Amino acid sequence: MIDEKHENKAVDISSLIERQIAAKIKYLQELNEAVDAHHDREVYQLLDNQRYAKEIEHREQQPNNQGVMSLVNDLADQLSNYLSVKLIKYLGKTYPFFYYEEYQTGHYRIYFGNWWDRRQFGELDVLNVRFSFDQTEYAKLQKSFELAKDNKRYNSDRIEKISSENDRLQGLIDHQREREEERQSVESQLEEINARSGLFESNKNKETRQELVDQLQKLEDEEQEARTASKTIHENEQVVLSLSKENTILSYEQKSIIDTFGSFEDFELANRNLYADYLASLEGGNSEEGKVSADEQ
Repeated sequence: MIDEKHENKAVDISSLIERQIAAKIKYLQELNEAVDAHHDREVYQLLDNQRYAKEIEHREQQPNNQGVMSLVNDLADQLSNYLSVKLIKYLGKTYPFFYYEEYQTGHYRIYFGNWWDRRQFGELDVLNVRFSFDQTEYAKLQKSFELAKDNKRYNSDRIEKISSENDRLQGLIDHQREREEERQSVESQLEEINARSGLFESNKNKETRQELVDQLQKLEDEEQEARTASKTIHENEQVVLSLSKENTILSYEQKSIIDTFGSFEDFELANRNLYADYLASLEGGNSEEGKVSADEQ
């Protein structure tokens, strides 16, 4: 038999289950209505009420009810695709130099610019309204802005170093005849010393012989390097060309950011405030469509 205490506990648990199911149903109904009415701002609030309260309503909020919100985890890609329509339209005006490619449902690559050889710059996280930039590419852009303050470009030092190396290699090619004449002279001097050396050779002769041997080795090393210098120069020129192209692309990107935001610092500030700024451009779910929707009309 089940005692009264156990029965009361079962009743309490039953009541708890009913409340939890009701909360889940209410959440799904609200989300469904917001999606059906194209109230994107309300959808974002339902997906992350804690962040919405903090960044839009400027108040602290209790942690999100993950038990309810997890109900739509398997719809993340579809929700991202749905929410991307207004967001990308907004970004097209706010960040006119970014372009997007949906490579699978709800997942978007970011490309910087519409020019030749543009770079893939990361991905757009629609559900969180943020950019997930490629850290390597972003660091290049950030560094290029720092160097611009000294009138330098991102690859200037590397190009200068490679160009200097090519000049040295070209010198090895151009001075082949002089090198051969020097080699013959050193060999003649070495033969003379060897001819003068007896059983008891002086320390001076030994030092001179070693110096001449070292000179011959240096000339041989230079000759060996000269044999492949033309190939190395050509390879270096291709590297310089690639680095110069990258400098050009970075200069396009810098100009795009300056023309739109005025500075790299303001670009970074806009990135940090993107969620709040975008949702602020949308009116609440119970109102008429906001600024972004008005622009679509």
